[in-house]
Amino acid sequence: MVSSWGAFMKDPKSTVRYLGMQAFKDGSRRFDFSFSGPDASLKLISVEASYDLFSGPNQIAIQECAGICFETLKYRVVGCSETVPASISLTSADVAQH
Repeated sequence: MVSSWGAFMKDPKSTVRYLGMQAFKDGSRRFDFSFSGPDASLKLISVEASYDLFSGPNQIAIQECAGICFETLKYRVVGCSETVPASISLTSADVAQH
């Protein structure tokens, strides 16, 4: 299942766009984004969310996860001078922070 939203975050130097989500048989999810930085190059980046984040007493709703992934990307990638990774893993600390 893949859904698509429009531009989700924009500032003068960077743009992050949510492209969609894919569910896997093990219950994990992958949220895909495009990212263009100050140099205007376009990169794709995925945020992997393990099944554990969607179960148990501190579980998050699937509907919340795209926003949490977006906020995590902003925190980790936007304005960072390092190379943008192809994927990152969402952690329980990211969920608690965002």
